[in-house]
Amino acid sequence: MITSQTTLAADVKQKLADAYAAIRSQAPWSHPKSPEISHHRVLPHATYSPWLLDDGFQAVYQRIKSHTLVDIYRCYELWTLGQQLSQVPGNFLEVGVWRGGTGALLASAAQADEAKHVYLADTFQGVVKAGGDDTVYVGGEHADTSPALVSDLLKSLGLSNFSLLEGIFPEQSAHGFSGKLALLHCDVDVYSSAKGVVEWALPLLSPGAAIVFDDYGFSGCEGVTKLANELRADKSFLFIHNLNGHAIFIKK
Repeated sequence: MITSQTTLAADVKQKLADAYAAIRSQAPWSHPKSPEISHHRVLPHATYSPWLLDDGFQAVYQRIKSHTLVDIYRCYELWTLGQQLSQVPGNFLEVGVWRGGTGALLASAAQADEAKHVYLADTFQGVVKAGGDDTVYVGGEHADTSPALVSDLLKSLGLSNFSLLEGIFPEQSAHGFSGKLALLHCDVDVYSSAKGVVEWALPLLSPGAAIVFDDYGFSGCEGVTKLANELRADKSFLFIHNLNGHAIFIKK
């Protein structure tokens, strides 16, 4: 329920200020394996929350939120990108599907566009290609899923505009993708896996297409942060670091 409010009571303002100050007082940190990547608690003062009154988004999000580890802020960004990229030639690809929550969001956002197809790629056996550039992941994490679980979720939402690509991407499953790319949602957690996905995708990106790195802004995913920072040197992209943790690259 959303209440009407013009001002906050003085005591509430002070409690909020104290809470913000306490959180921000935590010292910055970095992982010993990636000292060049600094972390601190990100706590913006912005309050506008359009997802609260977006009935279309809420109808889908309430159905999928238990099927994703992605918070509502990043989910809403994927939802709006999925809608805005309807005019960009190409299909959508998500690599790192887990239980299908964000894949279902993207397929729902694209449902009105008959020309768009959503490809959902995952090993369904957990994270692969963890290595020396990664700080926390060792491989095999997030294996608590299955193709049937993902397919059943999307079908329960009345979606049919999707295909599952099972296996390591791109080596084992990229042959199942066709067409150009309008959106790549890369949510694979580790450097080498993300690098392989992006290198495969680059030639297929349409002008105006977006690459979204889900893990860019998060402690424990420094490998993905490193890869995205390397991609920033490619001047054929516009780069956006969203404080929700996403890194977004727009193909010029």
